[in-house]
Amino acid sequence: MALPYTTTGIEQLFGTEFFSFVLPWLLIFSIVYGILSHAGESGIPKSKPARGIIAIVLAFIITPALSNWISVLMEMTGSFMIIISGLLVFIILLEVLGVKKYKEVPEVDEKGKPTGNVKNVPVSIFEAYGKWFAIVFIIIAILVFIGSGAPQAMGWNIPPIIAYNYPLLFLLGVITLIVWWMASE
Repeated sequence: MALPYTTTGIEQLFGTEFFSFVLPWLLIFSIVYGILSHAGESGIPKSKPARGIIAIVLAFIITPALSNWISVLMEMTGSFMIIISGLLVFIILLEVLGVKKYKEVPEVDEKGKPTGNVKNVPVSIFEAYGKWFAIVFIIIAILVFIGSGAPQAMGWNIPPIIAYNYPLLFLLGVITLIVWWMASE
């Protein structure tokens, strides 16, 4: 007869309860310490140990108050890690394929005066369309915020059609934009 599996020792110490308290505590500690270190010319207070003690105390005070936000933060962190990994693969793919946009730049002589000629200079697709990429990243961040349950934790009532179907609505919006773009040409 097999014995039931029980967790002991280090497995029990590093369970989900450990990470649901320690990771938010470390986040709050680092934010408070960073703010205290960068306030003023040499930090407020000037003593590094005093800043550390203040950050530790505030982290212990604030972390229990965030108990309903801990699951939201953990969900958002996991979602952002997946999205950042996907974006890095996308950026590497575009750079390896050599996707470039040509930008017209006026030529200048040795003294820095324009000569009147224009040359085409290849620039990265992210440099050429930086505002559009920023808008897309902001939309993705808003979707992760909605998907992690943050609006519900803040007490906002989102209609169920949006709360449960936001990826489908985003995909339909992207398809609509692609069709509109293709039809306009």
